[in-house]
Amino acid sequence: MTAIPPVLTLVLAGGRSDALHALGRIRTASALPYGGKYRVIDFTLSNCVHSGLNRIGILTQYAPLSLHGHIGIGRAWDLDRRDGGIRLLQPYVRQRETNWYRGTADALLQNRNVIEDAQARHILVLSGDLVYKMDYAELIRFHEERDAALTLVTVEAPSEEPERYGFVEEDPSGRVTALEEKPERAGGRRTVSAAIYAFRARDLMDRLRRPEGGPDLVHDVIQPMIAERAPVFAYPHRGYWRDIGTVGSYYESNMDLVRPVPPLNLYDPDWLIYTPSEDRAPAVLGARASVSQSLVSHGTRVEGEVRRSVLFPGVHVGPGAVVEDSIVMHDTRVSPGARLTRAIVDKSVIIGPDATVGAADGGDGAEAAWLPSGLCVIGKGSRVPARARIGPRTLIEIGVSERDYPGRDVAPGSVIRPGGHGRAPAVARAAQGETL
Repeated sequence: MTAIPPVLTLVLAGGRSDALHALGRIRTASALPYGGKYRVIDFTLSNCVHSGLNRIGILTQYAPLSLHGHIGIGRAWDLDRRDGGIRLLQPYVRQRETNWYRGTADALLQNRNVIEDAQARHILVLSGDLVYKMDYAELIRFHEERDAALTLVTVEAPSEEPERYGFVEEDPSGRVTALEEKPERAGGRRTVSAAIYAFRARDLMDRLRRPEGGPDLVHDVIQPMIAERAPVFAYPHRGYWRDIGTVGSYYESNMDLVRPVPPLNLYDPDWLIYTPSEDRAPAVLGARASVSQSLVSHGTRVEGEVRRSVLFPGVHVGPGAVVEDSIVMHDTRVSPGARLTRAIVDKSVIIGPDATVGAADGGDGAEAAWLPSGLCVIGKGSRVPARARIGPRTLIEIGVSERDYPGRDVAPGSVIRPGGHGRAPAVARAAQGETL
């Protein structure tokens, strides 16, 4: 097979995702724990390694400490090397230039010295907040064969929230004729951009340097290239692909892993997903434990019942406790008799004895768009009081203590914040014009 030409890979991993609420307050979406032992960015980095790409820059900005600590020097991906390897590209103060990335195109422009020093023929620009497996070498070969200035990867539009994506139109040869970002209506179109781009290096740098250019990669670089009839082609990806930028999409992607036949295979020995591993004892199932259709990580102790859930390292499910259709992150304790249903629980949370969080049917039928499908979200380090009844679609922010709750019963759609600021249901507040 023909070797691929020199490629520099740049991973955009610094964006803030307000749609993740408490899950994204202290970390970028790329650093979100996923699938019981991974971070989301592990998929992009593992794809690079399997594709033979080892010159990688990670562009970070918002809440970068969690991501930096996870990646380190890249040892988990065999990227701690003198020739190539991984670089963390944080914005810094320069003379006569802003010290913050103003957008995705500006982030690339501020790192033009990295791009120029690499002397690569092609620049692969990836998003760090996607879950998928893909051989980028095949993409680069496709890109070369068509002598493309840009090749963008396309996927079938997800059924939920199609308005979040950029819809792609192409002619019979696969040449892209239009890219409409986040239209109000999909209009029956089914092909969207996967936020994976292969640029010819000289074309990308020429666009970034233009004085009329702007900060956004899609609006100020890619759409003008299409409008000016530059050779831009679509490369269809047929496998699993998920953007986890919202609470709903993050939850559904994790739940995909516990289906009877998961659409994403984590056990393929030829395409493992690499990640730094924690040194913890093996998982323990107690004498009366019951676990079905779930992922249970090392260091976990289960003495109760777990169904269709993802448990991260160090979770303890006490006797008589029930966890179903939930994601429970590192070192959380579900006390005896407690029950979690359709909940996303961040790290180091304590669910008090006999407390109930969420409801199997999603509650009273009222939906809040910001927290869909009856989900509850509990932020890192929070506490749920003993015998509390937390209704569905409730957001408990980071660091909430027991004294912050207005009472034992929390109405569906509520928001509980630290400092005793329990709030009325979100559905009611939305009618008053409050935005979460």
